[in-house]
Amino acid sequence: MRLGLVLGGGGLVGLGYHAGVMKALDEFGADVGSSDVMVGTSAGSVIASYLASGWSASDFYEYAHGRHPDSISDETEQRDEVRRIFTPLYSSHTERLRRGIGGIFALASSRGYWNAATRGREPHKALKKLFPAGMYSTGETRERLWNDLRTGEWPREGLYICAVDLFTGKLVPFGHPEAPEAPLPDAVLASTAIPGVFPAVRIGDRLYVDGGAASATSLNLATEDGCEAILCIAPLGYKNDGVASPRDPRMLGPVLMRSFFARALRKEVNAARAQGIDVFVIRPWLTELRDHGTNSMRHFDRARFAESTRVGTLRLLEENADHPTLRAFVARKDAKKAG
Repeated sequence: MRLGLVLGGGGLVGLGYHAGVMKALDEFGADVGSSDVMVGTSAGSVIASYLASGWSASDFYEYAHGRHPDSISDETEQRDEVRRIFTPLYSSHTERLRRGIGGIFALASSRGYWNAATRGREPHKALKKLFPAGMYSTGETRERLWNDLRTGEWPREGLYICAVDLFTGKLVPFGHPEAPEAPLPDAVLASTAIPGVFPAVRIGDRLYVDGGAASATSLNLATEDGCEAILCIAPLGYKNDGVASPRDPRMLGPVLMRSFFARALRKEVNAARAQGIDVFVIRPWLTELRDHGTNSMRHFDRARFAESTRVGTLRLLEENADHPTLRAFVARKDAKKAG
């Protein structure tokens, strides 16, 4: 059976969510690292790239707790680490305004509006220089990715890192046979380049931004690649648990922020199931959204968040232990042990 692992976006909070989910899956006995296809978008591209490059499913949880060799345990240092991610590219109010205008354009262009008006033609160089897009530097992130992912070589077949062409708004799954070649660190950097927040990443002669501009999961890539069972982790989705109500005023912000992504996810999942593909989606319980909040790029208690996610995910897995997709991932691990 061909297995697909789809890892969705969600910013820094999404990374923490993935860490807890991965630990729960490991404890449950599922071998996600041996998936035939891995699709990573935004935060999910970071998890997918490290998983494909040798990290175990539990390494992300250890990282969140500051016990991994590459992690920081001190919360003050963690806060400083997040602060460095948002090193401003502007030095005056005027430059900030110009970059803000450029950011609005980047956001609209990544959704395909510029392409519809101009068929993908790039703006004049003078305009791009006057209104550069991107408020914060990605220099430190780029250095970190090149250090951690080392050679820049693609680690395996079936690893798709999703970005969006800035001027066409089209999804580009780097690593796919039909996609342009790209070093893995640059592909991940592009997949996490939130339009308007971070500068677009040049790969070849094109500029790319966060794949979440097209879809928070791009689950259809696993469907099109012949996967018979797909496990999808979607930090930007949510699942009703009968405890909280989406109409609760306290839940209004987190629910509204996820509404676009949740609808797109449902459409992708329904399309896959209509083809007879078994899909299991792991997403936050509605009550968990209080911890997720609306600012997915904020500092938060990584250890506590990863642990609460682990507990919630184990509950979900145990309640659905007979799901064909979960059984398939557990069987893959059992087969590896036996072999």
